[in-house]
Amino acid sequence: MLKVYEFKAISINDIPAMADLLIHRQNVEGEVFPFLKNSCLNVKYTIHILEELFINNKMIGMGAFTNNELVGYIIGEIKIDTLRGRYAWVPYEGVAIRMDQSSELIRNLYARVSEAWLEQGCFMHYTIIPLGNQTYYDAYQRLSFFIQQVHAVMNIKDYKSFENVSDVEIRVANKMDSDMMGKMSSIIQSYHNVAPTFEPALPEVVSNIKAAYKSIVAENDEICLIAIKDTEELGFQYYCPITSDLMTPDNGVELSIAGTYHSQMGRGVGKKLMNEGYRIMKEKGYNSMITDWRMTNLASSTFWPKCGFKPVAYRMVRYIDSNIAWANFNNPSIKLL
Repeated sequence: MLKVYEFKAISINDIPAMADLLIHRQNVEGEVFPFLKNSCLNVKYTIHILEELFINNKMIGMGAFTNNELVGYIIGEIKIDTLRGRYAWVPYEGVAIRMDQSSELIRNLYARVSEAWLEQGCFMHYTIIPLGNQTYYDAYQRLSFFIQQVHAVMNIKDYKSFENVSDVEIRVANKMDSDMMGKMSSIIQSYHNVAPTFEPALPEVVSNIKAAYKSIVAENDEICLIAIKDTEELGFQYYCPITSDLMTPDNGVELSIAGTYHSQMGRGVGKKLMNEGYRIMKEKGYNSMITDWRMTNLASSTFWPKCGFKPVAYRMVRYIDSNIAWANFNNPSIKLL
């Protein structure tokens, strides 16, 4: 039986109470993922990041109160872009409930805040959920959300180098490799474009990604590794330094993008790239490595866990039929039937 709550719109004025719930949530996450007990897990940082969300974005959220005390909240940013259209985005910091509350509170919070999102024309709802406490995943799964993206972390000291790798050359890319990187820009999209992901490859997006890949080698702080054999590129890995936050460890590096041509799969190219990436990042003194992948990308979702990456959060999605905007019992024509 659902407890008696007062549900009302949440605002920037509720941030101190939100920060308290979020810190308690993250303390539990830190018991499962010790690297999340990082330098950001404090009141000052948590209040700051929540304030930034409200100040810099259009946030619409809902809070649950008992005896005027906040016991749970969901906040979502209203976003508009050419690729996804209008949608609501709940960041990693965007949902938290008090430890004595159940997943049913999350479901009821969503039921109320989702109505406000639909009023903004947002029929696509994204949320980043923590995985240290099963309560959050359980709630969203029972709200018909599905897992789209996996966010994972690897402790570098736990990495076990692959054996029986390819004999390809692995080297750091330079500015002369711009065209080579441009040619490899379609690798990830080509995996996502076919079964079982079926992600559309929009021409304008493909073009933008190609331009971005060609400029990768011009960056200063990043490292791009290329696998080459007989002067032909076979695959790559691109590493970027990160600034830690509530979802990422201190002293970490991001394996931002990586790919191997389908024709080279199973030949140890990716494994040799990973071995070399690990060696370089360990020499640079990093403690952890983060990456993310599409759940339905069969190549990624099997390879990265083999490397030692462990999921710390999921991006979950729900698509709502936009016909609900008119096909409802408030429609006058329904009453004439």
